[in-house]
Amino acid sequence: MFFKKITLRLQIFLSMIALVTFALLIVSIINIKQIKKETTQYNIERLARKDRAVAKSIESIINITPQNHVDLQTTFKPILKDVGYIHNLKINIYNLDGKFVWSSDSTLLKDSIIVSPISKNILDSCFVAPDKKIKYEKGQYFGTYRILYQDKDQKPLFSSSPIITNEPFCVLDVIYDKSTQEDIIIKTNQQIKKIIQIYILLLLFASVFAYLLLQQITRPLRSISRHLSLAHSEKKSKPLTWPVKDEIGHLIEDYNKLMVELELRTKQLIKSEKEGAWKKMAKQIAHEIKNPLTPMRLNVQYLLKSFNDGDGVGLYSDAWKEKLNSFSNTMIQQIDTLTKIANSFSDFANLNIQSEETFCLKEEIERIVHLFKNNNVQFKSTINPNDSTNTVMDKSHLTRVLNNLIKNSLQAEKKDVPIEVLVQLKKMPADYMVTVKDNGSGIPKEIQAKIFEPNFTTKNSGMGLGLAMVKKIINDRKGKINYRTSSSGTTFEFTIPFKK
Repeated sequence: MFFKKITLRLQIFLSMIALVTFALLIVSIINIKQIKKETTQYNIERLARKDRAVAKSIESIINITPQNHVDLQTTFKPILKDVGYIHNLKINIYNLDGKFVWSSDSTLLKDSIIVSPISKNILDSCFVAPDKKIKYEKGQYFGTYRILYQDKDQKPLFSSSPIITNEPFCVLDVIYDKSTQEDIIIKTNQQIKKIIQIYILLLLFASVFAYLLLQQITRPLRSISRHLSLAHSEKKSKPLTWPVKDEIGHLIEDYNKLMVELELRTKQLIKSEKEGAWKKMAKQIAHEIKNPLTPMRLNVQYLLKSFNDGDGVGLYSDAWKEKLNSFSNTMIQQIDTLTKIANSFSDFANLNIQSEETFCLKEEIERIVHLFKNNNVQFKSTINPNDSTNTVMDKSHLTRVLNNLIKNSLQAEKKDVPIEVLVQLKKMPADYMVTVKDNGSGIPKEIQAKIFEPNFTTKNSGMGLGLAMVKKIINDRKGKINYRTSSSGTTFEFTIPFKK
């Protein structure tokens, strides 16, 4: 539940820190246990070495000096203190009955402290397992009991009888101070503390590294989020870049493709909305204009006819008659002009209403061009006369397209240069290409991007629907239209699919 309320970046960061902390904790526990185990093992081995060294030192002295079982004190008194000093240990000697004989600790002897004998249970354990050390603890000290033996080659000091091989000689008590062990434990804990400090530093370093790495990884995600927030605004989103072809690289590549598609869909939607609005408005305008034009034209024609048939004979002068005729003709011409404009709006609004039929494209283009034969418009076909040029579309739409393009070419005539227009038909691999080429003045650069927009025109008459209607017709037929223009003329090219 908590993770649902925080950002993805913080979720990843906390997960990485938790994983690193868990890993370091596991490693720390293992290392601490290993250190303690090795320290304990080392301490046991160290004490064992000291114990063996002490036993060998005393046994070597026993084996080179004639000994007896009666006066052990005399035997160990001169040597025990030196052995204890060399090994830095307290050493006690007991006879085989467990009674105290001598010690390397001078304070113990000076204070005449009575040392307790070895308990019978411990003594019996020593004789049951003569090669084994018996451990014990007394206050702040701990130690080991073990039996020392005399080699067979030695003889007692006051007897000529040989000694039995490896005969028990005495009991050795090696005493260790616990403070020495505590020092070792303190040093071990200090070592563990240093290890923990190192791991804490590693955790801090890992946290900083994880944060920086996370910043680098989530940077493209933040950039995508920022660009997506701009997708609804009018600003154009720039494509993102990522140097590595990893998962994020694929994500950014998909995002860039989506942005291109979104921009295209947005343009198409805006264009569709504009065209829809223009169609609705054009239909309304055509309706509003046409309604009053017809009665107006009829009334003017009726007035002129009545006047010419005698209603005005003898009542008005010839000058007034001439003015009336001129006014009537002008009114009829203006009414016809308005009718043409209303028809243009109506045609634009009704482009989707089609009456498709199969016809010969070459013959239909020749028929349309023939209407302009007096305007120096020529037709040329590169298609074999025996090849079919049939297509399926609304004939009236083809007529509108060519009429608009040819009229635009004728109106682009240069001063003192006769206009020439060439309409050409070519057969391409998947469709027909129709070219309308002129030697006119060309299209100015500053208006080239707007020529296919509704209501855009460079002429004094018309409503600027011609080229918009042309592009709409061609696009609806799954064709394409483009143009090339320069100061020496303009060429429009559009394609029409074959008959299917």
